[in-house]
Amino acid sequence: MIYGTGSMTVTEEARSALEAAGLTRFNDFMGYAGGTHICHKRGRSTVRLQIGERAFFLKRNRFHWVEFLKGISRLRLPVRGALREWRNIAKVRAVGVPTVMAVAFGERPLLGIETCSFSMTEELYDCLPLDQVLNTGFSGALSREQRQRKRGFIRQLGELARRLHENGLYHQDFYLSHFFLGPDDVLHLIDLQRVLSNPLRAGHFRIKDLAQLNYAAGRVSCLSRTDRLRFLSAYFGHSHLTVPERKLVKAVLAKTARIARHDIKLLARRRRRGELP
Repeated sequence: MIYGTGSMTVTEEARSALEAAGLTRFNDFMGYAGGTHICHKRGRSTVRLQIGERAFFLKRNRFHWVEFLKGISRLRLPVRGALREWRNIAKVRAVGVPTVMAVAFGERPLLGIETCSFSMTEELYDCLPLDQVLNTGFSGALSREQRQRKRGFIRQLGELARRLHENGLYHQDFYLSHFFLGPDDVLHLIDLQRVLSNPLRAGHFRIKDLAQLNYAAGRVSCLSRTDRLRFLSAYFGHSHLTVPERKLVKAVLAKTARIARHDIKLLARRRRRGELP
């Protein structure tokens, strides 16, 4: 059930817990000063809240002239972040991809432009980022059981990516750090604020997603060329690639190289803005 209050929506399941923490109005969420700081970017911030035995992540967006003008210069309309993430979580769940549980969102638009907003999701308990799992638990010589588990992760990645793309959904931040592994070895996809649904340039965003995943895989020592081929087999649904599929792989490799070059510049900019140490 959903409980709505004008500019704010809260699920009935989370309402009592949030009220106990004093989170009942839009300004309570936007002005919340507690919690553990997770990240801060220009116009956006994320904190983790512990309320009793439950934990939540609160994302807040505030209007920022630089980001607004950047979007206009690229002929992009301003995105209503909280509402978009709320809807994207529902879309991703609807196609059978495990993800977070949305519990609340709110926004304060002006003339259709979001001035500030928030979204809140419940923590994925006992889950870890897949890149962290692979880097810490799969280094050195692997046992037979470890090799089988790793292949299971790769198969899940390929099938999950295929399910998204077959349903016209494109993540745009498709890195291993956005896949969380649960205690049952099931992968969950997080950070859905930028997901696009049936965009005009679907081929472009398909290549971008796959290249981001390939770039992230290159930073994990236990993932080999054979593992990448296993991913492609799971993604395409067969091991012998057709000519169009080979062309797609070639485009993905070229995009991967561009991401690597861009990443160096991006890290330098974020350090200058104080977003990274």
